[in-house]
Amino acid sequence: MKAANTTQTRVNKLVAAFLTAQDDFVIGMHAEGLDVASIQRPAVIVAVCEALAGGKGYSLSNDGKPMLDSKYAQYEFLKTRVRDTMAALRGEKRVNASSGKKDPVDALIAAFEKLDAKQRRAFLKAVV
Repeated sequence: MKAANTTQTRVNKLVAAFLTAQDDFVIGMHAEGLDVASIQRPAVIVAVCEALAGGKGYSLSNDGKPMLDSKYAQYEFLKTRVRDTMAALRGEKRVNASSGKKDPVDALIAAFEKLDAKQRRAFLKAVV
């Protein structure tokens, strides 16, 4: 049982460090004057690409704003990390992967909700 407690203690410290780092990140962005999404996003794109792709994965638009390069091999990964970072700045939960694919369970629930009572009974009878 001691090993579990030791492991839990280490996990507790790691989670605390992660949460503190997130708070420090948000506070730091605001301290830098980066408190509006339209200002934050370009800086986040560059920072994510620098940190995770060695400065690759983005280019500058005609008006000089950084944008992710959709032809870059790790585009989806970088896009998800940028979206997650922006969500953290807004105080939101992690966003779904950026592939745009719908969750099949959500699609099934939505389809089920469109059925009338008779169709629902028939469906449930067939699957149960």
